[in-house]
Amino acid sequence: MKNHLEKENVEFRYYEIPQGMPVFPLLGEKWITRYGADPMHFHNYLELGYCYSGKGVMHFGDELVSYRAGTVIVIPRNFPHRTEGEDSNLQKWEYLYVDSEKFLKEQFLNRGRMAEKLIAWLHSRMFVITKEMDLKVGKQMLILLDELREKKEFYADAVNGELLSLILMIVRFNPGDREQEPMTYHNRYLADILKTVEYMDANYKEEIRIEDLTQLSHLSETHFRRKFSEYMKITPGEYINLLRVKKACELLRYTDCSIGDVGIQAGFRTDSAFIRNFRKFVGTTPREWRKQSGKEIDNPMNYNISVLKGW
Repeated sequence: MKNHLEKENVEFRYYEIPQGMPVFPLLGEKWITRYGADPMHFHNYLELGYCYSGKGVMHFGDELVSYRAGTVIVIPRNFPHRTEGEDSNLQKWEYLYVDSEKFLKEQFLNRGRMAEKLIAWLHSRMFVITKEMDLKVGKQMLILLDELREKKEFYADAVNGELLSLILMIVRFNPGDREQEPMTYHNRYLADILKTVEYMDANYKEEIRIEDLTQLSHLSETHFRRKFSEYMKITPGEYINLLRVKKACELLRYTDCSIGDVGIQAGFRTDSAFIRNFRKFVGTTPREWRKQSGKEIDNPMNYNISVLKGW
């Protein structure tokens, strides 16, 4: 019988997008690796990935989807996943992390409703798009990656245009074989769980009640807690605190606010709750983290989360 108090480690990989750019790219030969031991993790931005070589399966919650060379993945922010490559099989990927909300609002300044529609669409589903499903998406992804790699004259403007083209291609993607559509549509719970994730993302500074989340998900409290933990690999309460810690990191790095004010602005009700949760997710105190922040801007900061699954 499975132990309901089994511990699972999940990483929150936090990236910072360079000022004036819509994406944070991870490019080059250092991303040739074996993915057999890639831990379950999630990101603070929309993830776009391109597989140059290798094959394996992507884990999305309890769903498994195959990938191979030429595959494009599209994963919403804050959704746990991991890559499992075939044994002894070297893989090469390159990745882009996109602040899709900011980018699309800037691109559709006078068409706010269109921007909101696209943002909601991108944040509510995942895709694993093989070249057999749609060759154009992969080709456009390569054009965008090359622009970021080569950095020719006016490349920032070119990146904006190519990224918008890629997003619109993804939004319009409609595979002929419905069995290969994003697993989002085939799981009756996932879309509702993602609704609660978006609600928490927007309201983490406020007091979020479990009743608000169960109403959004149309599930009982017990059922909601179980399904949320199954998909997110973290409890609802821990997820809210993780969002608050992420905001605290931004404030610590970019403002001169006192430690106490940072905790309040991030949504923590007491100093002790702020310090306790910051240590839990980051592994150090806010004061020490502020001293060290900025030294490795090009690298992701991993928050290691150890959560109890079950009840």
